[in-house]
Amino acid sequence: MKAEMKKKQKKKTEKKTADGNVALCLVRGMAVAFAITCIIFIGFGILLTYTELTEESLPLVALVCTALSAAAAGYDWAACMQKKGIFWGLAAGAVYTVLLYLITSLASDRFALELSGVMTLIVALAGGAVGGILGVNRK
Repeated sequence: MKAEMKKKQKKKTEKKTADGNVALCLVRGMAVAFAITCIIFIGFGILLTYTELTEESLPLVALVCTALSAAAAGYDWAACMQKKGIFWGLAAGAVYTVLLYLITSLASDRFALELSGVMTLIVALAGGAVGGILGVNRK
Protein backbone atom coordinates (compact mmCIF):
# COMPACT_ATOMS: atom_id res chain seq x y z
CA MET A 1 0.00 0.00 0.00
CA LYS A 2 2.79 2.42 0.89
CA ALA A 3 4.67 1.61 -2.29
CA GLU A 4 1.63 2.53 -4.39
CA MET A 5 1.26 5.85 -2.58
CA LYS A 6 4.91 6.67 -3.15
CA LYS A 7 4.56 5.92 -6.86
CA LYS A 8 1.52 8.21 -7.10
CA GLN A 9 3.34 11.01 -5.27
CA LYS A 10 6.34 10.62 -7.55
CA LYS A 11 4.14 10.82 -10.64
CA LYS A 12 2.48 13.99 -9.30
CA THR A 13 5.88 15.56 -8.71
CA GLU A 14 7.05 14.59 -12.20
CA LYS A 15 3.89 16.00 -13.76
CA LYS A 16 4.45 19.34 -12.04
CA THR A 17 7.83 19.64 -13.70
CA ALA A 18 6.78 18.24 -17.07
CA ASP A 19 3.58 20.29 -17.35
CA GLY A 20 4.81 23.32 -15.43
CA ASN A 21 6.96 26.18 -16.48
CA VAL A 22 10.22 24.40 -17.21
CA ALA A 23 11.50 27.28 -19.32
CA LEU A 24 10.68 29.71 -16.53
CA CYS A 25 12.53 27.48 -14.10
CA LEU A 26 15.62 27.43 -16.33
CA VAL A 27 15.54 31.19 -16.83
CA ARG A 28 15.19 31.68 -13.08
CA GLY A 29 18.30 29.54 -12.53
CA MET A 30 20.31 31.72 -14.91
CA ALA A 31 18.91 34.89 -13.29
CA VAL A 32 20.02 33.64 -9.87
CA ALA A 33 23.47 32.83 -11.25
CA PHE A 34 23.92 36.29 -12.75
CA ALA A 35 22.53 37.94 -9.60
CA ILE A 36 25.21 36.11 -7.60
CA THR A 37 27.80 37.27 -10.13
CA CYS A 38 26.68 40.89 -9.78
CA ILE A 39 26.65 40.75 -5.99
CA ILE A 40 30.13 39.24 -5.82
CA PHE A 41 31.64 41.75 -8.24
CA ILE A 42 29.95 44.74 -6.62
CA GLY A 43 31.26 43.53 -3.25
CA PHE A 44 34.72 43.01 -4.72
CA GLY A 45 34.64 46.49 -6.25
CA ILE A 46 33.80 47.97 -2.87
CA LEU A 47 36.65 46.02 -1.29
CA LEU A 48 39.06 47.26 -3.98
CA THR A 49 37.97 50.82 -3.38
CA TYR A 50 38.14 50.96 0.40
CA THR A 51 40.87 48.47 1.31
CA GLU A 52 44.46 47.76 0.39
CA LEU A 53 43.34 44.85 -1.81
CA THR A 54 44.89 44.94 -5.28
CA GLU A 55 43.49 44.04 -8.67
CA GLU A 56 45.89 41.11 -8.88
CA SER A 57 43.30 39.01 -7.04
CA LEU A 58 40.66 39.62 -9.73
CA PRO A 59 41.29 36.40 -11.74
CA LEU A 60 40.90 34.26 -8.61
CA VAL A 61 37.75 36.11 -7.57
CA ALA A 62 36.35 35.70 -11.09
CA LEU A 63 36.95 31.93 -11.06
CA VAL A 64 35.42 31.50 -7.60
CA CYS A 65 32.47 33.64 -8.68
CA THR A 66 32.06 31.53 -11.81
CA ALA A 67 32.10 28.30 -9.82
CA LEU A 68 29.55 29.56 -7.28
CA SER A 69 27.24 31.06 -9.90
CA ALA A 70 27.34 27.99 -12.14
CA ALA A 71 26.74 25.77 -9.10
CA ALA A 72 23.66 27.82 -8.19
CA ALA A 73 22.35 27.56 -11.76
CA GLY A 74 23.09 23.82 -11.88
CA TYR A 75 21.34 23.33 -8.55
CA ASP A 76 18.23 25.16 -9.77
CA TRP A 77 18.16 23.38 -13.12
CA ALA A 78 18.60 19.91 -11.63
CA ALA A 79 16.10 20.59 -8.83
CA CYS A 80 13.61 21.71 -11.46
CA MET A 81 14.11 18.64 -13.64
CA GLN A 82 14.42 16.22 -10.70
CA LYS A 83 16.70 13.85 -12.63
CA LYS A 84 20.02 13.74 -14.49
CA GLY A 85 21.72 16.15 -12.09
CA ILE A 86 25.15 16.02 -13.70
CA PHE A 87 23.72 16.60 -17.17
CA TRP A 88 21.61 19.59 -16.12
CA GLY A 89 24.46 20.97 -14.04
CA LEU A 90 26.89 20.74 -16.95
CA ALA A 91 24.30 22.33 -19.24
CA ALA A 92 23.76 25.18 -16.78
CA GLY A 93 27.52 25.73 -16.50
CA ALA A 94 27.90 25.79 -20.27
CA VAL A 95 24.99 28.18 -20.80
CA TYR A 96 26.26 30.44 -18.00
CA THR A 97 29.72 30.57 -19.58
CA VAL A 98 28.40 31.28 -23.07
CA LEU A 99 26.13 34.07 -21.81
CA LEU A 100 28.90 35.53 -19.67
CA TYR A 101 31.32 35.42 -22.58
CA LEU A 102 28.80 37.09 -24.93
CA ILE A 103 28.07 39.85 -22.41
CA THR A 104 31.78 40.41 -21.80
CA SER A 105 32.54 40.43 -25.53
CA LEU A 106 29.79 42.95 -26.23
CA ALA A 107 31.18 45.21 -23.52
CA SER A 108 34.74 45.04 -24.87
CA ASP A 109 36.08 46.08 -28.25
CA ARG A 110 37.33 42.63 -29.33
CA PHE A 111 35.85 39.17 -29.63
CA ALA A 112 38.45 36.45 -29.05
CA LEU A 113 38.56 33.17 -27.18
CA GLU A 114 41.60 33.03 -24.95
CA LEU A 115 43.00 30.52 -22.49
CA SER A 116 41.19 32.29 -19.65
CA GLY A 117 37.89 31.63 -21.43
CA VAL A 118 38.66 27.93 -21.60
CA MET A 119 39.57 27.92 -17.90
CA THR A 120 36.32 29.74 -17.11
CA LEU A 121 34.38 27.10 -19.06
CA ILE A 122 36.09 24.25 -17.18
CA VAL A 123 35.40 25.87 -13.79
CA ALA A 124 31.78 26.60 -14.75
CA LEU A 125 31.23 23.02 -15.93
CA ALA A 126 32.70 21.65 -12.70
CA GLY A 127 30.69 24.04 -10.53
CA GLY A 128 27.52 23.35 -12.49
CA ALA A 129 27.99 19.59 -12.20
CA VAL A 130 28.44 19.80 -8.43
CA GLY A 131 25.39 22.05 -8.16
CA GLY A 132 23.40 19.65 -10.34
CA ILE A 133 24.30 16.68 -8.16
CA LEU A 134 23.27 18.60 -5.06
CA GLY A 135 20.10 19.87 -6.71
CA VAL A 136 18.82 16.48 -7.80
CA ASN A 137 19.61 14.95 -4.41
CA ARG A 138 18.08 17.70 -2.26
CA LYS A 139 15.54 16.75 0.34
